Amino acid sequence: MAAHKLRVLIPAMSLIMVMAAWISISGEVYGGTLYQYIDKDGSSVITDNPPEGVQAEPIMKLPETTEEQKVETEKEDNAIMQKNQEADEKRLGKDEKIKTVREELERAKNDADIYRSNMNQSANYSQRHHWRTMLDEQQKVIEEKQKLIDELEARP
Repeated sequence: MAAHKLRVLIPAMSLIMVMAAWISISGEVYGGTLYQYIDKDGSSVITDNPPEGVQAEPIMKLPETTEEQKVETEKEDNAIMQKNQEADEKRLGKDEKIKTVREELERAKNDADIYRSNMNQSANYSQRHHWRTMLDEQQKVIEEKQKLIDELEARP
């Protein structure tokens, strides 16, 4: 039950982290001046674009960014997006591999059940021995698949 919750929670957390990065990246301000004025209700308003006919005083001049800085910031943003995309692809690849190994594990368990049934219905020792050998080999395959799933689901 906990593994199912974890499988649902991990993609949700990844999505939240990507959205947080996207929101924080888009919040950069490039150059300009901030103005402060008092509106008709007596509230202090700070804006970068005061309305016409209002006595607004400049309170802060933001540094102008050069074209090179904008390009550099865009490159950094693209690098972050690329890194996030690669991490998502890696996670999806890992999820797909886990799904495949789980399917193989189920097939191996079904085969083991068949071998066990055949062993129990065998008429003589040599047949029973044959099915017992097949069952033992299948049990090893099941253990290997289970170990592989545990390794893939382990946190890095």
